[in-house]
Amino acid sequence: MKKIILLLLISGGLYAQEQVFNVQRYCIDEQPFRKNECNVAGNEYSFVFLDIQKHSVVLFLTATKMKYKIVDSGVFASDGNYTFYTLENEKGQVAMRINKQHTKIEFIYPNTHIYLTVGKSTKAIR
Repeated sequence: MKKIILLLLISGGLYAQEQVFNVQRYCIDEQPFRKNECNVAGNEYSFVFLDIQKHSVVLFLTATKMKYKIVDSGVFASDGNYTFYTLENEKGQVAMRINKQHTKIEFIYPNTHIYLTVGKSTKAIR
């Protein structure tokens, strides 16, 4: 019985852990927006930490750290392949989209769009 309770606690804890997305490539498109063009691109040290339970997202983009609170989320009716999140911090709101395969993440700001390609090292951590 103790083993079953321990297993349930561990499996529940694994579900609640944050996801870490290892960014392989980023593309930053600044206004005026041009489809499939990047003003800045690279593959330097970048990660996205998504914690649904704590309603938080942290984006490490090279030397910049941006922290957000998740205020809304859902699945696009027109494209069920993406989950959207409305994020907020002291500077305002931003939209974030993640595809079901967890290989593409987008941060959509009013004047900037950040496109992230995620590697296969996506995992949950403790």
